[in-house]
Amino acid sequence: MAPFLSLKTIVPEEVIQSFEIVWQNLGKPGAWWTGYQRIEIAKEVRNSNQPALGERINDLSQYSHQETESLSPYVRAVIRKIAYESSTIDRNVYQSIEEVLGQDRYAELAAIVTQVVPIFTLADILGYTREKLPTAHGGSPTKERPEELVNDVAFLPTFSPKGLPHVAVSLSLAQADNARRMLLVRSMYSGTNFGEMVWDHRSLSRQQIELVAARTSSINECFY
Repeated sequence: MAPFLSLKTIVPEEVIQSFEIVWQNLGKPGAWWTGYQRIEIAKEVRNSNQPALGERINDLSQYSHQETESLSPYVRAVIRKIAYESSTIDRNVYQSIEEVLGQDRYAELAAIVTQVVPIFTLADILGYTREKLPTAHGGSPTKERPEELVNDVAFLPTFSPKGLPHVAVSLSLAQADNARRMLLVRSMYSGTNFGEMVWDHRSLSRQQIELVAARTSSINECFY
């Protein structure tokens, strides 16, 4: 069965196309994680949910670095923290993760998580089963790092914003995955009409959409 077939009658085609692009690339080797590891990262999100307050991850140091099924308990905890507790990742937490994973692996991991979270969240809201993950591809990570990075935008090195909102470049160290992340943002938020003050291509007006976006950001304690 083709991916996202159940959503095609109720979700705009532009959104479905962005989901399909994410799925086509999710299991391919990235810059720093293998295809199998990338699928395991996505699987950790797929198989988990928002934790209760008492179950939140307060101390990453208690998790083992011993790999099991290609990811360590530590990495799995970082995945869940990014997915469900991102507001708690301050500079100190980030630096503790960077010491273990390094900037590049952390950026790609975070970019994978932030691609699959909105896809699974939409399925949850609509009452659909979370999409089955694609098959992992063989091969080694490319270990390619973008050039011309700056260090004054986010915790991670990024491309210069050059007029873009900082959130658009915050994970640009993982260049390809960040591009797909922003494709999702565009398709699910504004489409190609972001620069227009009046939107008539959505069921909600722009003012209503911006209100929902602002309230959601506030609830999630978004840095941006």
